Amino acid sequence: MRSAPDGHRQLGLLTSSVDPVLVDSVTQAGMDFLWLDAEYTGLTPNQVGDVVRRLANSGTRTMVRVPNLDPGTLLTFANTGVDELVLPRVRTLEDIEQARAWLTYPPAGIRPRQVVPATDWGTSYDRQPDVSIIVETMEAVRCLDRIAQAGCVATYWLGPKDLSDDHEHEGGARGAFDDVLNALLDTLRDADLQFGWGVPDPSDVASVWQAGASRCALYWDVHLARHLTRSTGTGIVRSPAPVAGVDPVTR
Repeated sequence: MRSAPDGHRQLGLLTSSVDPVLVDSVTQAGMDFLWLDAEYTGLTPNQVGDVVRRLANSGTRTMVRVPNLDPGTLLTFANTGVDELVLPRVRTLEDIEQARAWLTYPPAGIRPRQVVPATDWGTSYDRQPDVSIIVETMEAVRCLDRIAQAGCVATYWLGPKDLSDDHEHEGGARGAFDDVLNALLDTLRDADLQFGWGVPDPSDVASVWQAGASRCALYWDVHLARHLTRSTGTGIVRSPAPVAGVDPVTR
C-alpha cells in the first residue's frame, strides 16, 4: 500500500514493534514514515536507534512518540538521530517551547553538543528532529491559536479517544464531544496547519483524507490483531481432517 498520489499527503505505520522484517517492509511498501510508539510500551532508545540506522537513506522518515516531556527523555531519543519526536499530553505552548529548547543547539536552544549518532559523532550540529504534538487534552485545544501562531509544531496529531476522556473529566457532556472535535478540525483547516491521526484499518484512510488531513498513520498492532482474529474465525481451520497418505508435517 503506497501513499496517496497527492504529494501533501503522507501515509505511514504506527507500531511498537522493531522487527527487522516489518521495518524493511515499510520501506518496500513505499511508506512515508515509520512511527515508533515508546509511550507506555517499553520501547527503548537503543531499539529506536537501530531502526534509525536501518532506515537511513531509505526515504522513509523515522518518528517516535516519547514516553514523557522530561528533558532527559527528549535528549536521549533525539540523540538516536530520529527525524521527528511526537510529544504526548501537551497542555500549553510553554510545554512545546521548553521541549524545543532542549532539542535545539545554542544559541537558539540549550541542547548539549554530544558525540552521538544524531551529530554524526560530533562532526555536525545542524540537525535536530521536527517536533509534533498529540492534541489529546482540552487545555491544548483552548490554546491552539497561540500554539499555531508560534509556528513551532510540524504536525498536529489528533488523539480523539484521550481527548474525549479529558473533555468528560472536565465535566463536558459526552454527547457534546463531537462538536468539540469538529471545531478543532475547523481550526486546523482554517489555519492551514498540517494535521493527521491514526486509523486501525486501511479502509479508514480515505476518511482521513476527506477530513482534510495531510498525514495518516495505520495502527499496525491493532490492524494485525484484528486481521488475525478475523482469519482464525473464518479462513483458518484449526484442526483439519487428516489426508490419507499425506504427512501433515511435510505437506
